[in-house]
Amino acid sequence: MGGTIFSRLRRDMKRLARDQRGNALILTAAALVPIIAIVGSAVDIGRGYMAQLRLQQACDAGVLAGRRSMAAGTYGDTAKAEATKMFNFNYPGNMYGSTDVVFTTQKLTGTTDVSGTATARVPTAIMYIFGTSRFNLVVNCSAKLEISNTDVMLVLDVTGSMEEKTSDGKTRMLAMQNAAKLFFTTMTSTNVGDGRLRFGMVPYASTVNVGEILRAKNPAWLSDYTLLPSRSPITKLTWTGTSAPAAVTGGTTADSAWTNIIPISGFTNSTDCSALSPPADSAPTATATPGMNRTARLVDPSDTRVYSDDTGKIHYYYNYRYTYTSSKCWLQQRKRTYTQTTAAAKPSLAFRNQYRYEDRLFDVSALKTAGGEITVDTGSSGTNKTYKWSGCIVERQTSPFASTASPPAEALDMDVDTVPTADEATKWRMYIPEITYPRAISYNNSVPYFAVDSKNSSRGIAAVDKQVLTVNSSFVSADGTKEGNWMPYPSYWSQGGGVCPAAAKNMTEMTAADQTTFDEDWIDKLEPLGGTYHDAGMAWGIRLLSPVGLFAAENTYVKNERPIYRHIIFMTDGEMAPSMRNFSTQGYEYLMQRVGGSFNMTSGEQMARHNNRFSRLCEIAKDENHNITIWVIGFGVNLNAQLINCASPGDGAADAGGVSKNAFQTNSSTELENIFKSIAGKISRLRLSQ
Repeated sequence: MGGTIFSRLRRDMKRLARDQRGNALILTAAALVPIIAIVGSAVDIGRGYMAQLRLQQACDAGVLAGRRSMAAGTYGDTAKAEATKMFNFNYPGNMYGSTDVVFTTQKLTGTTDVSGTATARVPTAIMYIFGTSRFNLVVNCSAKLEISNTDVMLVLDVTGSMEEKTSDGKTRMLAMQNAAKLFFTTMTSTNVGDGRLRFGMVPYASTVNVGEILRAKNPAWLSDYTLLPSRSPITKLTWTGTSAPAAVTGGTTADSAWTNIIPISGFTNSTDCSALSPPADSAPTATATPGMNRTARLVDPSDTRVYSDDTGKIHYYYNYRYTYTSSKCWLQQRKRTYTQTTAAAKPSLAFRNQYRYEDRLFDVSALKTAGGEITVDTGSSGTNKTYKWSGCIVERQTSPFASTASPPAEALDMDVDTVPTADEATKWRMYIPEITYPRAISYNNSVPYFAVDSKNSSRGIAAVDKQVLTVNSSFVSADGTKEGNWMPYPSYWSQGGGVCPAAAKNMTEMTAADQTTFDEDWIDKLEPLGGTYHDAGMAWGIRLLSPVGLFAAENTYVKNERPIYRHIIFMTDGEMAPSMRNFSTQGYEYLMQRVGGSFNMTSGEQMARHNNRFSRLCEIAKDENHNITIWVIGFGVNLNAQLINCASPGDGAADAGGVSKNAFQTNSSTELENIFKSIAGKISRLRLSQ
């Protein structure tokens, strides 16, 4: 019985072992648990990986935005808010079901880098069954602003309108100064590494002050002579008796050969050139080498000109003429020797109470040395005055060209690269407003008093010719009178006439340690005076920055031998505003006619010609030889076509063809700072450092 039971059980077990029916179901059920775990892990891990990748991207975007918004090396609330805003845009709080999303940023100690940390909790969809309910994600990020080899030239309008108030109450000048300082701080807070960061500055009004730079580079680039509209005293000589002795009036003259002194721009044919009134003769002297800087005109009691003023028998003086030769109008000089028949008694000398307002040629060679001085007889009643050169210049040779024409080869003022030679046409002349007089009663007179005018006699004016006047001293204000009559240009600076702005600064390698120098020695010296000549500022911005011009040696070599990126930031608060009565980088247009070639050029034509010059210079800056990026800022002025077109392509105002340019406009001092800061960020290269 027992054996039968066990035999039967053994037989059934063997049958069961051989029977495969239902095995698949059992095996599937057994495998389902690990399959679910594997698939769930893949889904949740993939989801967690995507969340972490997106979290890292958001962290990177946040610190980049924060670093870009960082001002003056300070990571404040505004920059932090920008970082958080960008993070939240890229990683919304519920993305992938995230909870407890946190993003924090800070400036790394000892650097200007911005670092960040982002955390989030991402719930699992399946793995929670197996005890893993969420992923705790943590990412780190940091960003830095880097500079390669970068040269930045600030070309800044410092004209009188910069004294006006902005929409938020500050003067435009103060707002610009603050923005420029912030720009410097932002730029120098970047990581330079083995690169080079240099700054230059050209403040401009009706001219530019580059004398210090030229004198340091090569004084020979400056002419020894400058021709200026000025004045000479008339001196009366009185001897015992009623007239000059025969020995004084009966002498003989001998002349040296004529010598070319300087070429004259604006007069392009023999007729016009020869019609010019020559500058004043130098005052007679017993010295064989006369001085050029005293031109007192000597007359006897009957107002007849005489040529000696002491007991000497032989006197010398220079006189001048204009002549057209070698396809140029030249001012020529010769020395005249006057020999009296016999020595005369010494006369008494007294101011004749009359001035001649005429051109004068000055020997300024002494001013080519720092601290040099010249003494001239332009003071009240012909007194001697001593002056130094403040550093402003009259442009080198030019030739008039129309408002739509290209500059001719003779227009060397439009040539930003040619290095001066011994040729006088290639050199710059000294601009000395203290001895420069408009040929009119005051600066605001619209025209000089050349034409016959029935009122002239009542004003003490007599026209010698179409360019020379005599004026009775009783109608002339005393030296130093502000906005007086028949005064030199400094008396009219408040009206914008003949202003010499603050000194330009050549390209200089600077770091954050130079902030005080930049602030106090560069920016704080700027003053709001003068008229607006954009072409004057742009020409010298290019010259100081050019890799192929006057300073090519300094502007092309850098130790790391990597490319140099060049930028001009051109800021103005006004449109071009030239004036025929102003004394500018192009001289005194009423008489010199360097731009218009005509005494009768209209103000509209004058502006159009200067705008054309400015536009041509902008194109030169951007050409392949110079490759300069131009940024234009209109502060308190709408951007006109010339300003927009001057700028390089960018993300600002669009030109007439719809192309966006690096041209920006604002009336607000706060927004001006933001524009300068934004430009600094664009010039720099922002990159992730982690």
